[in-house]
Amino acid sequence: MTSPDGLSRVLREARGAVTSPTGGLVFVTGPLLPHLRTLASRVAAAWRGVPTVLVPSAGVLHERAELEGVPAVSGLLWSGGQTTPFALDGAEDAPRALGESIGHALGARPSSALLFHRAEGFDTSLLEGLAAAAPSACVFGAGTVGAGGMVVTADGEERTARAVGMAIKGLASPIVATSPACRLVSDLAPIDEVHAGLVTRVGGRSALDELSRCAPGADNPGAPSPLVFAALAEPDDVTEDGRPRFMIRPVRGIDPSRRGVMIGADARPGLRMAFAVRDAQTARTELEAMARVVSKNALGAAPRFALYVTCANRGQSLYGVPDAEVRILRQRFGDLPIAGMHAAFELSPREGRPSRLDLYTSVLALFRSPS
Repeated sequence: MTSPDGLSRVLREARGAVTSPTGGLVFVTGPLLPHLRTLASRVAAAWRGVPTVLVPSAGVLHERAELEGVPAVSGLLWSGGQTTPFALDGAEDAPRALGESIGHALGARPSSALLFHRAEGFDTSLLEGLAAAAPSACVFGAGTVGAGGMVVTADGEERTARAVGMAIKGLASPIVATSPACRLVSDLAPIDEVHAGLVTRVGGRSALDELSRCAPGADNPGAPSPLVFAALAEPDDVTEDGRPRFMIRPVRGIDPSRRGVMIGADARPGLRMAFAVRDAQTARTELEAMARVVSKNALGAAPRFALYVTCANRGQSLYGVPDAEVRILRQRFGDLPIAGMHAAFELSPREGRPSRLDLYTSVLALFRSPS
């Protein structure tokens, strides 16, 4: 896709192929991002009466390819259920208050909710406020890249905001799963001491000593070392097969005098912490396992389409080849329609808890026909 005119043709073709569409998503990347408003107008014209969200991204993908560094658009148009879009900014509101506003906009008991927030200025307290206002919502999504998202309402109104998305009701709840791209290089251990985000002791050891001990290349100072991250895990947050589910956070600095490692506000006593590195083989293995679990959980219902968001640092920069992740999805799901993006960050749902901001993670949501 290289021009708005080309997009109009594809949009019309998609509209002709879907009977009574109820919602749409369009992911946009590359040189097309400055033309987002023009694209929104073309979506409004081609998909008249269909609420749609346009999402700026670092790359787009569909079931056959991942497109990075080129002007491209990927999207989905579906029928069934009810789709209610929202576009909220509230520049004067604190993040938690904005989250509560989003939760109220979702309404009572939405089966699922997609949220796309501008990367700049995102605060995880927004997710806490959203969960407080809409505790039954399964919320997933991503951080936009280059701009805020846009919404086209069923009435053709076009709105842009730092937080956009939609509630989807009346469809079977999607199966949503995540997979990491980082490999642990130390054991998860309880955080013993943390001061304003500076972890000083973990598992009875100095945090800086633990980092130095496990850092790749520590035994070979002349060799280049991969970037090391912190992995944080709730004690009771585990995968279906019992492995710990951890979130990745950057190491922001060190304090040699206090033997501490600066992680930030997400680090707190009671969590377990380890160190990790980005790893292509781990990413492949975890994605294959995730796709296998989602496919197994979908038995007895016909898959209709899937949404897939993945970290912008998981594409060719990680694997060294194009289309690595969509090939894995295609091996498992065949020609199932899939659309998605390479994101600034990922939002992962958690049952009974606020959704979580993740990094170096992929999120797959499989929508099905009722069994």
